[in-house]
Amino acid sequence: MRTLREKRGVSRQELGGRTNFSPSAIGAFERGDRAMDAGMIEQVDDLLSGDGLLKVVVPYLEEEGRYAPQFRDFAPIEKKAVSLWVYDTHIVNGLLQTEAYARQVFADHWPPVDAAEIERRLEDRIGRQVLLHRDPAPVLCFVLEESFLRRRVGGEMVWREQLQHLLDCGRLAHVSIQLVPMECEEFVGSVGPMKIAETPEHRMLGYVEGQGQSWVISSREVVSEMIQRHANIRAVALSPRASARRIERLLGER
Repeated sequence: MRTLREKRGVSRQELGGRTNFSPSAIGAFERGDRAMDAGMIEQVDDLLSGDGLLKVVVPYLEEEGRYAPQFRDFAPIEKKAVSLWVYDTHIVNGLLQTEAYARQVFADHWPPVDAAEIERRLEDRIGRQVLLHRDPAPVLCFVLEESFLRRRVGGEMVWREQLQHLLDCGRLAHVSIQLVPMECEEFVGSVGPMKIAETPEHRMLGYVEGQGQSWVISSREVVSEMIQRHANIRAVALSPRASARRIERLLGER
């Protein structure tokens, strides 16, 4: 896209004006920091007289288009990440969810979604978990608040299965799971949940979402702050081994 734009002598500002995007957004599209939908690609191809050069990628968007709108920009980044650093505050991360737990999460969504949509979302979420077993294996670090693990989502059986699955995932050599314990007095996670992904080019990108909205963050300054916050949260969290013992203790409760 950038090569074609420069060949036509069109600036980012000019292209942005024709597509109702800011110059910085055009730059994010060109760097791959932000995903483009099929309509945008076709529009840019036409505006830059690309003769279909850009449109040939549209069929490859189908896989990414499966995901919820707020996750689509981050899905290809997560898929290719060489390391992923996560902090969750109210729900088990999708990469670590059992099928039963994920199904309950979708079933409890509000406004409600129909059964077919639940099954589609479930298939997509479980499909993302191939990252856990990818070769070469990525480094995956999850920091979870213990508080939400105490909620018996889906009932006793689903909840216990989910806790056992966390233990199983934590035994993978490239996966680290740490809990911020209930007794922690520092309010280090006040900014909320976040993800930090390292690309194959070793660039760090941030991701946050909430209330159906999401942001992929490419600003080096902001991502640096996220990395510092994640490190600070990990510092007060239990070690992976102590976290596993805490989960085992939860499993022993009735």
